[in-house]
Amino acid sequence: MKIKWIIVALLLALWSSNFSYSQENDTLKQENKYEQIEFIKMDSYVKFWEMEHAREKTIRYRNNIFQMIYQLFKKDDRYWFPEFDDISEEVEASLEWIENEENALLILNNLKKQLEYDINVEKSIECRKALTKALSIVKDKMCILNWVVNNPIELLKQNLKVWDIILINKSLKDFDIWSDALKFYDEKYLTDFTHMLIFIWFDEEWNIMVRHSTTETERLHKIWVEETSFLSYLLDPDRCNANWCDVIILRPIPEIRQSILDFSKDRIWCWYDSKVALMQWLWIQKKFDDKYNCVEIVTQWIEMPEYVGNIESNMSFEWELYEKIYEENYKYLRNVLVPQIRTKSHPNDTFLYLDYFFDMIYICTLNN
Repeated sequence: MKIKWIIVALLLALWSSNFSYSQENDTLKQENKYEQIEFIKMDSYVKFWEMEHAREKTIRYRNNIFQMIYQLFKKDDRYWFPEFDDISEEVEASLEWIENEENALLILNNLKKQLEYDINVEKSIECRKALTKALSIVKDKMCILNWVVNNPIELLKQNLKVWDIILINKSLKDFDIWSDALKFYDEKYLTDFTHMLIFIWFDEEWNIMVRHSTTETERLHKIWVEETSFLSYLLDPDRCNANWCDVIILRPIPEIRQSILDFSKDRIWCWYDSKVALMQWLWIQKKFDDKYNCVEIVTQWIEMPEYVGNIESNMSFEWELYEKIYEENYKYLRNVLVPQIRTKSHPNDTFLYLDYFFDMIYICTLNN
């Protein structure tokens, strides 16, 4: 009889132990749930990555003349980043449970850091954009949980810092020959960005203020470099009068930020250069004059300071080697890529292709 009760007691103890372990294990799984979200392994992203790398191998430098003419008169519906629809849907589905978590902001912040690393090491332009779209969804959720108004403009403001570059792909209510002309050159990018603006401050009403060179200025019949409200430029009926606009925020590396702000500020009221983009199409070397298109007010005087080493006599061999590699990379940026970027006049080839200087921060679409 005693043996029977001993066996029962042992079974109860074993069951209790298993139940306790099961509960502890479930809790651990729940706490580490966010660590199982690996955006670069999502089915939609893996498929996009494979298709994009295959597409990049077949891209020609430029279309032939017949394709250019066709592209010029074809209606362009590449808005709202349709190439990222499946990725956005899967990211949203993966994050549905987070809003009910007690440590939701901590989880989202870890995911944000993870995505920033993934973007930094990815070489493909379009794949970096796809991951930036995922990053933007994570950032938006963080803002919403922090009681920021769930409005595209307000969410955009949360991601802006003075000196940021804003690239836009706008759909106008009227015929837009300038944007169409920039898009028929080639099919290198899934979404072509046709204008660039520098974010300079928020005004007293928290409007986004920008500096840019444009044909659609506040003063009609003048085409020059100006400072204006971003939404006024984009949405006013007597200016762009856009239906909607795709946006990418790019952040310059610290070494060039001040030179961008200083040079562009000194060019206020300088005339717009309407020929320089065409010259790049025709492989004609541009002239450095006192006219500037939107890209040139950033690129034409980008400057990096001289490299100052930090090698001390008591540093280890590994640190000295690291310092030497960093010095060589810095000199390459300063002496090779800076002169190269100064010759650019197309938004895509300048700010997306030369990613050494500009980090992707945020992607969204604004509508009127």
